[in-house]
Amino acid sequence: MSDQAQSTVNKTNSTLAAAAAIAAGTAAYGDVIRFDNTTGFTWYYTTLDLTLSADNQTYGGVGSVTGTSIYLDYFADFYPTFSYQHSYTSGSGAEIFNSGFNNRYAKPINAGDVIGPGLAGGAFHSGSTLEFAFDACDIYYYNYQYYYDCTSGNRGLLPTDGSQAYIGVRMTIDSAFHYGWIGVENHNGYIEVFAWGYETEAGVGIEAGAVPAPGALGLLAFGAVGALSRKKRSA
Repeated sequence: MSDQAQSTVNKTNSTLAAAAAIAAGTAAYGDVIRFDNTTGFTWYYTTLDLTLSADNQTYGGVGSVTGTSIYLDYFADFYPTFSYQHSYTSGSGAEIFNSGFNNRYAKPINAGDVIGPGLAGGAFHSGSTLEFAFDACDIYYYNYQYYYDCTSGNRGLLPTDGSQAYIGVRMTIDSAFHYGWIGVENHNGYIEVFAWGYETEAGVGIEAGAVPAPGALGLLAFGAVGALSRKKRSA
């Protein structure tokens, strides 16, 4: 390779390195992170860490929660005339937005609605009920026969038909609040999770179900290369 060609390669590499450094530096301004549950991770008697992908989730008990994770617990009981399925979060980790202190049912949030410091109509709490599904029966005896009059119901606020919904999350990273969301499906008290995400900048809201802007880092690096090239030409 000639000295001129090698010089060109060196200049190109230096320019790309500088552009990457500029692009990397913009991470301080925050970004939207989203993970889809592509591996079939089951949020059932375990923790969900909003900063980790589905294949990096690890099993953890209620004592394993951190500022970025939530433990989902279940309790079921069955009697001759009454049975129920209760799903709820617990531990001192991240917090679910619910309908208020006296009614701790997780409040569904529409796709695109902003979850952040100004979210109204409820409160963030580490112990929120996602669903309480029940079957109740009255038994009576008449004419030498037992009769059952049964009803079923749900006390939670999430859709009961298994359709997708979002719940808001407030978590703590380096002693600062960050906001995120979890996409869930309610199947008669059993909660399935299809995606989750969070905002990397502290105190900044995030849209429920938000998807990162495609190629943002690449575009920024391209812009940085252009800026460096213009600077060199003007020198």
